[in-house]
Amino acid sequence: MSVGHDLKVAREAKKITLETISKKTKIPVKYLESLERDEFDVFPSQTYAKSFIRAYSKVVGLDQTAMTRQFNAEVKPKEVRIEPMNAEAEMERGAAWSPLTSLQPVLGRKEVHDDPELEQLQEEYVAPFRREPAAFRNKRAQVVRFRKWGNVLSKASVFVFGLLVLAVVFYYTQRGVSEIKWSQLVPKPTVEQAPSVMALTVPDKYQHLVLKGLDKSWVQVVMDDGKSTAEVDMDEGEVKIYQAVKNFKVKLGNAGGIDIQYNGRPLGVMGVTGQVVELNLPEADEADGAADKS
Repeated sequence: MSVGHDLKVAREAKKITLETISKKTKIPVKYLESLERDEFDVFPSQTYAKSFIRAYSKVVGLDQTAMTRQFNAEVKPKEVRIEPMNAEAEMERGAAWSPLTSLQPVLGRKEVHDDPELEQLQEEYVAPFRREPAAFRNKRAQVVRFRKWGNVLSKASVFVFGLLVLAVVFYYTQRGVSEIKWSQLVPKPTVEQAPSVMALTVPDKYQHLVLKGLDKSWVQVVMDDGKSTAEVDMDEGEVKIYQAVKNFKVKLGNAGGIDIQYNGRPLGVMGVTGQVVELNLPEADEADGAADKS
């Protein structure tokens, strides 16, 4: 058994085509066929052969380290056809194959071979290993860190700004609601004003009392020192007229809800809403004046 034979058997067991392996490993099909035929002379160095074997083994599920050891046991070391130009090679590592760990970086030297496709492949694999000054590397790492923290700070600032906007909106909304005078928003009933003076022909014999309701109110009217008494519950807009020979004694349960006229003279509202008021009509001064005239 050989390395190429084991690779091919494992591939056929998993029913994987060479084209599939080529897509996954970026290795041309003709070099995969060379691996299966144990034709390692097509590669400019055994390093490429080992790297391709590891990539192939990873796809078909074989132990990459074991396959590399088997290759070392079966194939004699071959001198690499390169031109030394201050080259620096890294030691081969036993990790899983990848362009960053499995290939030996070649810096400052050029391999000699006649296959343009393999030369392009070599350039693609070796490019990541090209060294750069430490100052450039540190500067690039610093830029990456700045970008990372810049993204974090930008997200945090957007979050804080959103909270501030919500707080301002909530504050002014609460303030506006608290400053609303709700009592002014309640519509007040409109009451027709009673005529300032009602045209009455008042005989000298009778006293006339006119009550007009501006709001709900209980009213008691006592006429001629108790000869006649009336108690009513007046509503808004309701009018009551009373006559007496001598006088009236009026008791209002809601003084602000009754407009009074006495003998054609408006007395108006005698108190505020909810106030209980008692009146004697005519008043004492008027009664004395009437007596003197008589």
